[in-house]
Amino acid sequence: MFSTDESYRGGAEKTCDCCGQPSRRTWSMVVRDGAPYALFFAACYDHGELRESWIDVVVGTWGNGTDYHDHVTFGCRFGPVSNSPLPAATAVDAASAAPDGPLFGQKLSREQALAHPRISDFWQVVDFIVETDPLVHEHHYRHQPTLGV
Repeated sequence: MFSTDESYRGGAEKTCDCCGQPSRRTWSMVVRDGAPYALFFAACYDHGELRESWIDVVVGTWGNGTDYHDHVTFGCRFGPVSNSPLPAATAVDAASAAPDGPLFGQKLSREQALAHPRISDFWQVVDFIVETDPLVHEHHYRHQPTLGV
């Protein structure tokens, strides 16, 4: 169903503003049925024992040059949650650390995201990222994803 456009994949290491520890970032275009579907940005942090990733997903029409009129950005935090031994995704305000720009379109607040008609598309892309992205998956599960299972 989904794949990533590896020619569009990027990565970087930055210093966390709150704790001074390195964070690793990745981004890629998500492809569905051979066509661009969404763009994601993920930042993985180690805050002591707390391992978390902040993921932004931009959905809209792709391939029209710089026409971003229908782009919408969702955000989530993936990491530990209370009452669960496993990490989980929680909707948050989208792209709050990124500068505003046409690529992001409308950056949704948590409340707007939860009421948005494309929320299920967003969660499907987040599941795909957590399961298959080498950086995000290894950050939380300490091993590379097993693809094709």
